[in-house]
Amino acid sequence: MIFKHRLLLTLIAGLLMGPVLRAQDSARVPVGLEEFIGGTGESASQLLKADLVNSGMLSIGDNSNPGNGWLVRGSSSAGRIDGALIDKKGNLLFNNHYDEPDLRDNAHAFADDIANAITGTRGIASTKIAFVSHRTGAPEIYLADSDGGRIQQITSTGRLKGSPSLGPGSILLTYTSYASGFADVVLKDLRTGDERPVLAAPGTNSGAVFSPDGTRLALSMSFGGDADIYVSTLSGSRCQRVTHSKSVEFSPSWSPDGNRLVFCSDATGAPQLFVAPRSGGNPERLDTGWRSSLSPDWSPDGVHIAFTGRDKGRPGVMIHDLTSGKSRLLLNNAQDPAWAPNGRHLVAVQNDSLVIVDTVNGQRRTLVSGVPRLSEPAWSR
Repeated sequence: MIFKHRLLLTLIAGLLMGPVLRAQDSARVPVGLEEFIGGTGESASQLLKADLVNSGMLSIGDNSNPGNGWLVRGSSSAGRIDGALIDKKGNLLFNNHYDEPDLRDNAHAFADDIANAITGTRGIASTKIAFVSHRTGAPEIYLADSDGGRIQQITSTGRLKGSPSLGPGSILLTYTSYASGFADVVLKDLRTGDERPVLAAPGTNSGAVFSPDGTRLALSMSFGGDADIYVSTLSGSRCQRVTHSKSVEFSPSWSPDGNRLVFCSDATGAPQLFVAPRSGGNPERLDTGWRSSLSPDWSPDGVHIAFTGRDKGRPGVMIHDLTSGKSRLLLNNAQDPAWAPNGRHLVAVQNDSLVIVDTVNGQRRTLVSGVPRLSEPAWSR
C-alpha cells in the first residue's frame, strides 16, 4: 500500500542546539546541472536535483561553465540514465550507465556517485528507511526511499509488531513479532518475501539489530531470567550472551567497528545507556544527563550516540558526544532517532511525522506525515 505525499523541506527554527560535526562542513558545494535529454530526461533531472540538495553537501546553480564549478550532464530514456561528472578544471571524472528497471533507482545511484566523487562522503539517496505505522489500524512495517518515495507496506498480519532493522543493502529486514503471543525476532528477505523466526528460545526475544557487516544480530532475550543482551548468527544456530545482570537490558545498537554495543538498562531504576564489549564484560554507564535515556543509535563515525531523552516533560532527541561526554538537544518533542549511513542525517519521530534532520546545517524535511502512530524508524547502512 502506497502513501501519496510530497516531500516538504523546511528549516528547523530554534530546535538545533549546535552542529554535531565541524562547522566548516556546513558549506554547500555548487554544482551546475545541464538539461537532460531523452524521453525520461526531465523526470531524471528532477529526481537528481532533489537527491543532491537532500545530501546537504551540494547546491544546484544555473552555472553550466565547468571552469567555475562542477558540472553534471546526462540523458535518460526508458528510465535508464547515462550520467557524467566534470570537475572544476573541465576534466571528466566519470561517465556511467545506470540501467536498473526503475528510474528512481538510477537517479539515486547517479546522485550518490556524484556526492561521493565531490565530497568523499557516501551518499544517502539509494538508502532505505523502515518504520512502524498503524495506518491500517494495526502496527505494520513499512519501507521508503530516503526521499520519501515508494513507501510500501512490508507486513500485513494485523498482529502486534515493531523494532524493524535493515541489513546492509536493504536486502534483509528483521522485526519483532508477537504473532505467537510472545515476542519473537523474524528475519525477512525483501527480495523474495520469505520470512522465518531467527530463534526458538523460550521467553522474550526482541529488538534485534544487524551488525555493521550484516552477519550478526544483537538483541534482547529473557530465557535466562531477566532480559539480557545477546549476539546471534542470522540462522540462530549460535548465540552468545553479552550481559549478565538482574536488571532488564534492551534496545542494543552496534559500534561501527562491530566490537561494542550500546544498550538500555534499568539497573539504576530508570532506563540509562550502557556500553559493553560484544564479547561480554563489565558494562560502562554513559552519563547522558537525562533522567531516562532510550532508543540509542551509534553514529557511523563512532563519535556520537543519538538517543531519546526524557525528564519530566516531553521527549527530545539528543546527541551524546563520546569524546566530550556531553549531550545536546537536537529536536524537541521527538523520539526514536536513527542515523543515516553518512553520519550526518538523522531520522526521528516528531509531532506525528517522520522527519529527517541534517545535523550540520539544521535543515529538516518531512518524510511521512498525517499517518497514525508512526514509530521506530531504522535507516539502512
